[in-house]
Amino acid sequence: MRTTILNREFQHPTDGWYQIEPAGEHPNAVSGVVQVIDAEAITSIANRFNADADAGRLSHGNEMLIDHEHFRHDVDKESLAYGWLARLQGRADGIYGQIRFTATGKPAVDGGDYRFFSTEYDPADLKVLNVEGKVKRIRPMRLDGLTLTNSPNNKGGKPITNRGQEARATTEFRQGATAQADKQTETKGTSMKSVATRLGLSADASEEAVLAEVTKLQNRATTAEAELTPLKNRSTELEAANSTLLGEQVDALLDAHGIKAEDKVRNRLRPVLLCLKNREDRTATLADFGFKLGEAKAAGTATTQTRLHNRDTKPPGSVVETGGKADALRATKIMNRALEIQRDTKITLPTAIRQAQGELENAS
Repeated sequence: MRTTILNREFQHPTDGWYQIEPAGEHPNAVSGVVQVIDAEAITSIANRFNADADAGRLSHGNEMLIDHEHFRHDVDKESLAYGWLARLQGRADGIYGQIRFTATGKPAVDGGDYRFFSTEYDPADLKVLNVEGKVKRIRPMRLDGLTLTNSPNNKGGKPITNRGQEARATTEFRQGATAQADKQTETKGTSMKSVATRLGLSADASEEAVLAEVTKLQNRATTAEAELTPLKNRSTELEAANSTLLGEQVDALLDAHGIKAEDKVRNRLRPVLLCLKNREDRTATLADFGFKLGEAKAAGTATTQTRLHNRDTKPPGSVVETGGKADALRATKIMNRALEIQRDTKITLPTAIRQAQGELENAS
């Protein structure tokens, strides 16, 4: 047996909030795009509208004009107000608005002449989500207009008014199905109670209260992400500054050890020193190469910390490399051998340098 009861009067939402945009992905064939109405879009649109309303920055101050069939964009059509949008609220299933219908708009929605809304978005307020692909996916971030229509592009939204809440006004009596239906209802109710308590609400909280709490969490997440962005940017700036400062410190250390910019060994030593953790390790590594702090050696010059005797003690015809040139050649030999050792043994570079230095000393 099936009994259908219909109330012919169109009824407005009991909480006074009208769904103006359903969540989901909505293709727009005329524009060749897919509109993504997700949590980020919902939060941004609601927050920006409310901020503009509070500041009086909307097209009509604190409220937004609601016309019909987007007539306000056609100079040949009238721009009569059917309503005024005063506030937006983001929910899990879309965007809801508080509306004051005018003397023209109220009979139109009360009698069912208009059942749906159509949103408008300015191209400047669309975030492109994909660079490649045949169809561009965009995320609207700000509402630019709202109109009444019976042919909305974005499907799945709730009607402005329902005829006696038809979903609840149809009563069905099906033999043998009552027990199963009761069981499903009980399971759904238990799940909703668990969700409500997890959100810090009472177990018997309404669906609207649960959705409102979920929206608060989404708004907090978006706010937190916005607050983190300057910190991330600052972290990047500090990393760049630290890298520059570290390079300057290494250059100063090389200068202090008499390793000039024109020396080839400097280019081999610099990346090695940058990888070490502190000045002490860098100084020790330079010492392993034979460069001592404060010995300002220059290529082709001889320096010593002992008394200078001008007596020729070298065998006739011999050639002795002195000063920075000899140190540079020695450091290059050590570095080349260290790189070979590291490649073959996978040990750390400082360890390989010490091993290469030992081999060179034992060979001499």
